[in-house]
Parts: sequence; C-alpha cells; structure tokens
Amino acid sequence: MISAIVLAGSSGEGEIEKKFGVSNRSLLAIGGKYMIEYVIDSLKAISAVDEIIVVGPVKDLKARIGNLVSKVVPAGEDPFESTLKGLEQVSSDRDKVLIVTSDLPLLKGDMIEDFLLRCSKKEADFYYSIVRKEIYQKKFGEKKRTFVCLQEGCFTGGNLILLDPKVVQSKKELISRVVRSRKNPLNIARILGVGIIMKYLFKRLTIEEVEKRVENLLKMKAVAVITPYAEIGFDVDKEEHVKMVENIFKK
Repeated sequence: MISAIVLAGSSGEGEIEKKFGVSNRSLLAIGGKYMIEYVIDSLKAISAVDEIIVVGPVKDLKARIGNLVSKVVPAGEDPFESTLKGLEQVSSDRDKVLIVTSDLPLLKGDMIEDFLLRCSKKEADFYYSIVRKEIYQKKFGEKKRTFVCLQEGCFTGGNLILLDPKVVQSKKELISRVVRSRKNPLNIARILGVGIIMKYLFKRLTIEEVEKRVENLLKMKAVAVITPYAEIGFDVDKEEHVKMVENIFKK
C-alpha cells in the first residue's frame, strides 16, 4: 500500500489568494469544488493509496476537507520541509510515498496510476515526473513555463514524486538545496557540477547523465519519469490558469 502526501503550502498572499479572496490556493473553488478536492478524489480512485496526509494551514484545511483525508498537519517553510513534516506522519511500514501538490484540478486517478506503473519498471529511491514541452504546449499553449532542454528533448517538471521515505530522510540537507533550486535549471546544474553545466549549455546533457550525477552526489537512485499527461505539470498559480481550467470544464 502507498501513503500520499498532498502539499497545500501555507496561507499567503499569492496571486490566486489576492485575486479570488481565498486563504489558501488549494481552497479556490472551480467547477463547484475546491482544487484540493480534485486531487483528493484522484487519489481515492487508486486502490493502492490507503492513507492521505495533507500538509498546510491546519485550521482552514481541516474545516473544509478534514473528513476526506487521514490527517492534516502544519506546513514547513518550503515544499521540502513540508514534505518532511508529512513523512513524519506516514505509516512506518511504507517503502514508497507519493507526493502531490494540491493545485492540480485537472489531475485524474488514471494519470497517477500511469505514473506509478512507469515507476514500477525501474528500481529507485526517488522518482520525479517530467513532461515534454510539445505535449504540454499542445494541451495548454502556455509560453512562460520553465523548460529544461536535454538531448532527449525539452521538459518541464511535473507535480508527482514517488520516494523512499527512509532514504530521503537520510539525505534531506542536499535534497533541500536541489528542491529550492527546482525552477532554475542553472542553479541545479551548479549543484550537479561544472561538467553538467557545460553539457547543459551546449544541449548535450542527457537524462541518464543527470540521474547518475544525482546518484553519485546523494548516494540514492533517482529516476526521471516521462509522463504523457500534461495535466501532471499544470499547477494553477495564476489567474489565467484559473480561466483555462474553467474553459476546459465548460467543454
């Protein structure tokens, strides 16, 4: 069985919160449901997931979705700290834990199952979802998204991660540095080394080379999982994203 951690961040003053007057982005209602409810529904559709832990502002979240999940616990200062707080609450017998963000109203259970199936084909401690640029832009047409260009193509990061909780806990300091740099490809390259920087700049870097460097650096096996579902990379954090989702729901 798998535990799932839903990252709902903390109450803040982001674009979504200011524009729509909500205390937390995940509690924005689209199509008659909170964004986080779509994520919870997609997780509940998977028989292997029997524990859902939400990490975020406890008071606000518990009042709205507390009866739908196993636990609601306070967030950390950044996504990785929040992940660690969630990992502290999962059942001790879990070899793998699924991490998902709460602002994915287009996420479906079959998309998650496909990701888990792809993960099962390789032995690793850490699986990170990525989406091809052409697939993402064909679906959403968004031009401002951050893409990393490798030999295999250009990719954007997804919002699903599968990990071994024990291994991640033991490597948390270095992983935290990488997570904080996740939206800046050059910062990640600096962490990974000069050779990686040069190959990245000349577009000669491969996914396998990045995976091997991470393994050497962190002493853990990391695998990038290419998902065919653009929705896994589509997190709603701007007003224009909300309008896009509303239009998709209308269709």
